[in-house]
Amino acid sequence: MILVADSGSSKTQWALVHEGKTEYVETVGMNPYFTKQNVLQTIVDKIKSKTKSHNIDEIHFFGAGCNSDEKSNLIRNLFEKNFKNSEIEVDSDLVGAAKALFQNKKGIAVILGTGSNTGFYDGKKIKYKTPSLGYILGDEGSGSNIGKIFISKLLLNEFSNKIIKKFNSEYNLNLTDILECTYKKPNPNKFLATFMYFISKNINEKEIKDIVNNSFDSLITKHILKYKEINKLPVGFVGSVAKVFEKQLTEKCNNYNIKVSVIVDKPIFKLADYYK
Repeated sequence: MILVADSGSSKTQWALVHEGKTEYVETVGMNPYFTKQNVLQTIVDKIKSKTKSHNIDEIHFFGAGCNSDEKSNLIRNLFEKNFKNSEIEVDSDLVGAAKALFQNKKGIAVILGTGSNTGFYDGKKIKYKTPSLGYILGDEGSGSNIGKIFISKLLLNEFSNKIIKKFNSEYNLNLTDILECTYKKPNPNKFLATFMYFISKNINEKEIKDIVNNSFDSLITKHILKYKEINKLPVGFVGSVAKVFEKQLTEKCNNYNIKVSVIVDKPIFKLADYYK
């Protein structure tokens, strides 16, 4: 059996490939920057229960936060302890996205989910990338970035009464609740990204559409346009935000003469096929 995982901050999607058949399992995210060790072990225990009757030959784990030896080794050690004699690959979610988008061909890969990330893929690995600064300093175009800008404007009464009333009718949140979730509770990036549901439902409101478009502008100018291969290679996107706002994203890219080759919501399906 082969285990393949695509892990973001919010959720991890697993593909269990055995004898030509694939079973898909979803767990919470396994970002080593945010997820506690006991939670990581609980997730692995769930996967072990799904695979206990099979030998695990290979594990290919691509995760947010696995962009340094220290953090990737934390995940690797966890797998080594629980799946002995397995061949284990742990790499960044950006590498996984690139393989899902381009397989063995060159391209510029972009992740747009809870967070965002970009990189130049040479057909085997990410050759170089712009810095991913996280939800406080960066993550342009992502769910956490769009959600952060939206909730800030909402709290400062910068929206019309129509939007404010709509929000208050759907969310039982006051200023104290929002500040508590943002500054004191775990995973504030995921909390900020939860507002994407409301934003997507109201995307035709100009005030909200402007937030999404401006966030995509920042993603393009601060990251995508910095790749010298931008006019020669395909640009692909993975992630829920890219898929939900596919129309707005494609239009923005067209404005900068960037041709979008493919947008994939869940890369796990293409990753499973790649390793199958």
